[in-house]
Amino acid sequence: MSLLELLEFLHELKGERIPVSTADWRPGDQKVFVADITRVKEQLGWEPTVAPAEGVRRLWEWTHPNRELLQEVLG
Repeated sequence: MSLLELLEFLHELKGERIPVSTADWRPGDQKVFVADITRVKEQLGWEPTVAPAEGVRRLWEWTHPNRELLQEVLG
């Protein structure tokens, strides 16, 4: 799931657009990031059992009604 796909999915869950801003690249910024679980799958036999969209939806369903608790924990 790309960042843009995540933002679109969150828009669907929230029912409104999430404000986004961009800026110029900074030295050290990654232009591309790809998570590859091949090695951990080979060495540990682990692979995800929840698709990205389902995981985001589950996280949203827990965090949305618990915003006050999260604000207390995160400061």
